[in-house]
This record gives sequence, structure tokens and C-alpha cells, in this order.
Amino acid sequence: MPILTALRAALAWLGRQGTRALAVSVFCGLAVPQLAVYVKPYLGETVFVLLLFSYLRTDPAAFGRHVKAPGGAIAASLWVMVALPLLVGTALAFSGMRDAVPALYTIMILQCAITPITSSAAFAALMGLDVAFSLVALIICNALSPLTTVAFSYLFLGTSLFSPLELGVKLFFFFAGAAVVAYAIRRFVGQERIAREKEVIDGLNVIAVFIFAIAAMESVPRHVIADPIFAIELFVFVIAMSCALIGLSVLVFRRAGLDHGLVIGLLAAFRNIGVIMAALGSTLPDMAWFYFAMSQFPIYLLPALLKPLAKRFEQSATTTGA
Repeated sequence: MPILTALRAALAWLGRQGTRALAVSVFCGLAVPQLAVYVKPYLGETVFVLLLFSYLRTDPAAFGRHVKAPGGAIAASLWVMVALPLLVGTALAFSGMRDAVPALYTIMILQCAITPITSSAAFAALMGLDVAFSLVALIICNALSPLTTVAFSYLFLGTSLFSPLELGVKLFFFFAGAAVVAYAIRRFVGQERIAREKEVIDGLNVIAVFIFAIAAMESVPRHVIADPIFAIELFVFVIAMSCALIGLSVLVFRRAGLDHGLVIGLLAAFRNIGVIMAALGSTLPDMAWFYFAMSQFPIYLLPALLKPLAKRFEQSATTTGA
């Protein structure tokens, strides 16, 4: 059918734009904050779809290799879920932020303790990185999360806003549910066809991320108008923090190669703060929602900057090796 053919071509084109489309989508979401009220109730479903696409974009054979030899993924997960939360949490605790800006302190502690974003594997696909490694490490991070998130909450906040059992059950069914659906699609459609349609899947990824951006950007215009200087300072801070975490991860795992280093950096810097907002949104102050919105900017913008950098390093390494 002509309409379906045109739709498929449009999605494939969008998928080929990859990280550039991600960067544009956050500003498109910023332009239509009035739609957030309609999108917010479906944040959970949007994240589930992104995770489903991550499974579909993962090569089963590559996934199996990482499962059989999980040493690298386990080391990455311990870095992301144990070492970095301890490092960042300690820095925040000694910064005086808890007394100066308690709302920001609380949400940042929860952010550094929570799992990476479930769309990190999808972002790895858009950047041309190792999707299978990203997905295996992401699954291990989520397996650790019920213990580490609660432990660091108690350590730095004096209380836990999550039940480890409840969080563990939710994460298990989230990942297991997406895996079951992806398996059913793979069995019904076939792996070869899924591989052929990877650009279409990437295009659907971009649309799902755009929907998430609409929900996240609701409070930004209001806060920018109210206090533009603070908004700029917070924007610079979240960008600098994300760059620091990515750079430190690449440096620590330099022997694993730039590909895996960047994957670990994305897992380290881009945390699933949406889980916190979904679970505690009604009890969190407006400042927490503003921070949630600002924390999305590095997630949407940095992959577009890192992708050409990664390609340049790869080309340099290939030339040197030759």
C-alpha cells in the first residue's frame, strides 16, 4: 500500500538521522509543553516501548556472547551502580547542597543511585555502538538496583523512598515483559526481516524519545522565565556533570576500547530519573521536576556530539593499526 510504503520510508529516513534527530526532538518537545498533560500518564508505556526496541535492535548472537562471558558487563555494572553513586553521593554530601538546596540534593542523590535509562541500549544503536554489551550491562544494573538504590538512599538521605522488594519486582516484570514481547515479535517476523528494518526501528525509537521529551519539558519555560540565570547555571551544571561522568568512565575502562568505554559512560551519566518521577512525582517539589527536565538535555544532545568523536577515534585507531 502506498501509504504504508511512504510511512516506512519516512521512519527509515528519521532513523538514519539518528543522534541528530534526538537533539532536535528535545527542542521540539520544549516547543509544545502544553501537550505534556496528555503524555505524562503514558511515561511508563513509552519507556517500555523504548526497552522493547532495544531488545529488537540487539543481535541475539552478540547478546549470547556477552551473556556467556559477562566479566566486562559485570565490571561496568559495578562501576555504574556502586562506585559512581558512592563517589558522586559523597561529593554532594560534602558540598553543602543538602542545606542550601534540599530539593536538588534529594533528587540528585536518587538520580546517581537509580539505574541507567532503559533507552541507553537504543541510544547505543543510534550511535553505532555495541548494543548487545549495553543491554547486558543494563540488565545487570537493574538486577543490582533493588539493593544499591536502597542502600545509597539510606546512606545519603537517611531513609529510603523505595521498597527493595517492590522496586525489584517492578524492574523484573518491566524487563521480562519487554523481553517476552520482543521474543514473540522475533519469532513471528523473523530475525532477517528485523535486521532489514533496523532503520525503521530506529525511527520509531526517535518518535518514542520525542514523546518522552514532551512530558519532560513541561516545567522548563515557566522556570526559565521566572529565573533565567538559575536556569542557565543548572543547564551548564547538568551538561558538565554528564560530560565528567562519561569522560571518567571512558578513562577508567580505556583498555576495553572506546566503543565499550562510551557505552559505560552513557550508562553512568544517563540515569532513569523518570522512574523516580513516576513513583514519587506527586510528593516531589516543583524544583525536582525542573531538574528532571534539565537533566534530559545532555541525554538528547551529547550523543550527537559523541558519535562523530567516536568515529574519528575509530578511524584514527584503524589508520594507526594499519
